[in-house]
Amino acid sequence: MHGLVSLIEEEYYQRVEDIWGRLKKSFNLEGILITPFPHFSWQVAEDYDFDLLEQKMEEISLTIKPFVLYTAGLGIFTGEKPVIFIAINKNNQLIEIHKKIWEMFNEIAFNSLEHYKSENWIPHISIAYEDVSKNNIGEVMRYLAFENFYWKMKIDNLAFIFEPTGEIGKLKYRFKLQG
Repeated sequence: MHGLVSLIEEEYYQRVEDIWGRLKKSFNLEGILITPFPHFSWQVAEDYDFDLLEQKMEEISLTIKPFVLYTAGLGIFTGEKPVIFIAINKNNQLIEIHKKIWEMFNEIAFNSLEHYKSENWIPHISIAYEDVSKNNIGEVMRYLAFENFYWKMKIDNLAFIFEPTGEIGKLKYRFKLQG
């Protein structure tokens, strides 16, 4: 799967990498490292029309202004493979940006994930996934529960993480938001 994302501001980028390192050391959680860039996703799909992707990313980045993002604590996506994440406040500005990105890129996306569609999208910064289990989730949440995850950060980019199945993700494109 590949993703249209925004990398988070440097200070918080480092904080997330630190959390990933501590979770690896304390709980042997390293599934998150398949996508080793602290970010939040706008759209994820099995594939994209790479002949058009870079051009469309450049075009849309000229129409979106950098913006401030607020986080709101920890969350869990439940299910067979739970995901621990930092929740992002979903305000009107973020919703509008997401709709714009989704509509433009869904035209060139193949098998985009439905839970990233505008009406389903829950913006978040993943902290742990793939190796979160019934045996470790309680301990991991206890470990993280008393940290401050109420952050304010500037988002100034649109990026593309290229991640073929079974491979470590690579940052393929990154454009500054200039709207």
